[in-house]
Amino acid sequence: MPGKLDIGKIVFGAFIVPWRNRYAFVRTLWIPLLALTAVSLLWGHLDEPFRGRVVWALYAVYWLLFVLFAVTCHRLVLLDAAAVSFRSLPSWSWRETRFALLLGAVGVICIVVMLGAATFFVNVPGVATASSGELEWIKYLAVIPAYYVFARMSLVLPATAVDRKVDLKWAWRSTKTNGWRLVLVVGVLPWVVSEAIGLIYRSEPTVFETLIVSLLTYTLMVVEIAALSLSYRQLTENDAA
Repeated sequence: MPGKLDIGKIVFGAFIVPWRNRYAFVRTLWIPLLALTAVSLLWGHLDEPFRGRVVWALYAVYWLLFVLFAVTCHRLVLLDAAAVSFRSLPSWSWRETRFALLLGAVGVICIVVMLGAATFFVNVPGVATASSGELEWIKYLAVIPAYYVFARMSLVLPATAVDRKVDLKWAWRSTKTNGWRLVLVVGVLPWVVSEAIGLIYRSEPTVFETLIVSLLTYTLMVVEIAALSLSYRQLTENDAA
């Protein structure tokens, strides 16, 4: 049974590890980071009618780029050889395919949980007759169990990034005593980062402002992914595998 996750150590390490290895991170991540930024710029400045025609293509490109970005981040944090053996030009393999499938599966499960929770809360006696403004709190309540389920399953992602053949059942078992601590890592930390970035974002930004905010967003995303990687390392340090 894994011990209690040290949240302070995880958050501190999520900032320190990428900084200490910044040259390896920059050398390895600059292509997917710029590509993600380009997609964000394109999405924000396309005319609405044209955007509607290419929306699914943009989603697909973004998904593939994000998988490459996330897998590389996990490996940079978890593999000691990463700084010297990683190539600047990213490539796609079965590792990335499996990561994408598992991430998609976890996402679908979390959506189902969130919809189920929302349906439950709406059917609580007295709630159905409330005004739309009073029902606003339901969506926030429904997100909580979805975050919890995502946190319990999230270890499968860094494990897959370093080629461990594990499944969602393994991830659920490995996080048995640390579910709410992981919610802080995969839920609260990204929310804090998002809110901080939102403070400098304004409506109808210029292309330059969108570029800066996008670069900052994906740079801080490295911290969020590193936090999950370090959580995986701490919770599985005694695994025989």
